[in-house]
Amino acid sequence: MAYLRKTARSPFWYLRYRDPETKRWLEENLKLRHDDAKQTLKARKEATRRSAIEAETRPDMGENLASWVPEFTRSHYRRESSSWRYMKVWETLHAFLTEKGIRHPREIIYDHAEAYMAWRKGQGIAHNTARLEVKHLSFILQEAMRREFLDRNVIALARIPLAAAKEKPALSDDHIRKARLLFKKAEPWMGTVFEILIQTGCRFYEARIAKDRVDYTRKTLLLEDSKRDATDPRKWFTAPLSDDLAAVLKNATWYDGHTMPVDKVETNKAFNSILRKVARGATSHCCRVSFISRCHQAGLSEVQAMRLVNHSTRMVHRIYTRLGTNDAQSARERVLLPRIGMRGKRAPSAGSSSGRKKGTPLP
Repeated sequence: MAYLRKTARSPFWYLRYRDPETKRWLEENLKLRHDDAKQTLKARKEATRRSAIEAETRPDMGENLASWVPEFTRSHYRRESSSWRYMKVWETLHAFLTEKGIRHPREIIYDHAEAYMAWRKGQGIAHNTARLEVKHLSFILQEAMRREFLDRNVIALARIPLAAAKEKPALSDDHIRKARLLFKKAEPWMGTVFEILIQTGCRFYEARIAKDRVDYTRKTLLLEDSKRDATDPRKWFTAPLSDDLAAVLKNATWYDGHTMPVDKVETNKAFNSILRKVARGATSHCCRVSFISRCHQAGLSEVQAMRLVNHSTRMVHRIYTRLGTNDAQSARERVLLPRIGMRGKRAPSAGSSSGRKKGTPLP
């Protein structure tokens, strides 16, 4: 499909078109000014004429987005979950592009990024979700450039700021007790998965554990890290199995030898719909936040807590820690200093509230 373009150094329209024989892109100065309405109309008619010639000589060169993006998406992502996720993103992008009458990469302009953001927000979608989808559109256009379907990626120039993510809350003891009561009334797998999440800190899809991955003798669980590539040596890691969780798993309902049905998005939605009745904004990931926070509250070192949840970096790990004022107060009380007025005497030993006999006045 031939199209017009401007250059900063020339007042004339340039026509980009494919050579019918070599199939290579060529450019021609039409000697028609883009600041003149009549000459602009003439240039557009020429572009339409050239496009008609291209259509006759090559009915389909693949520029139509719908003809190559789905297969590209499926083949690009090695993980099935990622492929499935970005196919859903493409379906949403395609709906927007169809609504705008856009079929080819060259028809996408810079303003479509903001238009898409407004379109998605009008559907009640969060800012950061819409932003991620615009970034994926930019990624698609990069591939279109590689295939020589367009010259430059205009969406790559869009600077859409990242909104501050809502902090997922940690679940209190009362929240956990309430969740257990609600999950008892739900499908059997939900209560089992909740206990796995809250007692190991794993992610939701990692809680779909095969029966043969549970070792009651050694008291361990073999978990698959859903964020790591299959070639990563830390893709599989062992987590300790508590007595409470062992009892839950021994009495669990198994689904084709697993703790929950096939991990489709519907299971996560159903699980979260119940958890939101416990605490506002709560999701399955709050269980991970809760577990990591309680690790630190219990006095575990950062290295120990990272090992339990298979974190690689401290930066990522610290995002999950939710320590409040009471935790800070408890930690502060363990920091010993000489008492005011003790005149060089040693600080009281750990566990002593004053370091002197009751009733003894300060010197």
